[in-house]
Amino acid sequence: MHTGTFFLSLAEKLVRHPKRIVFPEGTNPQVVRAAARYAHLRLGPVVLLGKPDLVKKQAKMQKVDLDRVMVLDPVHGQDRQLFIDHFRTQPGNEKLKVRLIEDRLSDPILYATLMLRFNQVDGLVAGVGAYSGSVLRPLIKMIPRLPQFSRISSATILECPDKTIGDGGLLIAGDAAVVPTPKPEELAATAVGLAALKLQLTGRRARVALLSYSTKGSAAVNEETKKVIEATKKAQILAAKIGIKADIDGELQIDAALNPAKAKLKAVGSAVAGRADCLVFPDLSAGNIAIKSIQQFGNVRTYGNILLGLRLPAAEISRGADEEEVLGVAAIVGLLAVEYRKLYPEPNAPESVRTQ
Repeated sequence: MHTGTFFLSLAEKLVRHPKRIVFPEGTNPQVVRAAARYAHLRLGPVVLLGKPDLVKKQAKMQKVDLDRVMVLDPVHGQDRQLFIDHFRTQPGNEKLKVRLIEDRLSDPILYATLMLRFNQVDGLVAGVGAYSGSVLRPLIKMIPRLPQFSRISSATILECPDKTIGDGGLLIAGDAAVVPTPKPEELAATAVGLAALKLQLTGRRARVALLSYSTKGSAAVNEETKKVIEATKKAQILAAKIGIKADIDGELQIDAALNPAKAKLKAVGSAVAGRADCLVFPDLSAGNIAIKSIQQFGNVRTYGNILLGLRLPAAEISRGADEEEVLGVAAIVGLLAVEYRKLYPEPNAPESVRTQ
């Protein structure tokens, strides 16, 4: 049983406001176990996509029951025609033959994305058995982006045993999955997205550090450090514009961001240094290597990748994710579905959508 403090806090809230999650990879062992537990804990209904006989066979092998779990075959889904009609209206798809569209909709990840788009589920969790591009492409294409964010990025939640780090051991970091070489405005959007995510998950103000190999000009000024400095200013402006209350500072080395003693030496007077609970990596290489290193060497529970900037909650999980991470990410996505309209009052689906 999952006993992490962070997960328990999510579960306590979700039990009061259960949310339906779709898992496209319905025959994956970790997914089947995590989905069954999500439903058993009464965090919300679950939809597993796949051929019913194969899903049920996997559940039997994993010794879990599928009570409160809907098993749905995309090939025979009752809303295929609705999805086909919508798919044909998308730019570039107008001339596609119906048979080709039907074949594409047999892809569980695409089908799940359309379920999310049409409010038939509250959130989507995928990626345990698929490459990240297979998950990200349909989500980016089919789910509207929040207008204030220039590009989709991602966040990883880290639950650290050392409670002096971050916010009582909680850190949120990004981007380690989506944007290879972000521009300053894209780094700024990630910074504000992390602050918003922290507010959604905890209700508390974020302290966001934009990371670099330099702290406040300690290294020679160049394009890399200038990018982080510019991104910091843009993030502060963006946060104020959309009403996200957060402390944002950069450029900071990671020790200056997290260690109070180092912060006193390197960044005197900063409201973030030594106390950061959100970390913005300067590029995808730095972020991905950092997160994978923590997973490999650290005694830290990670949950990711939560997608930032979409109007609807979704996560692209690493192929190395275990059952606990799948369950935790599902709970995060569920809670985001509860909190989403409080933070982003924009409509979350087309007016023509049917709801269930």
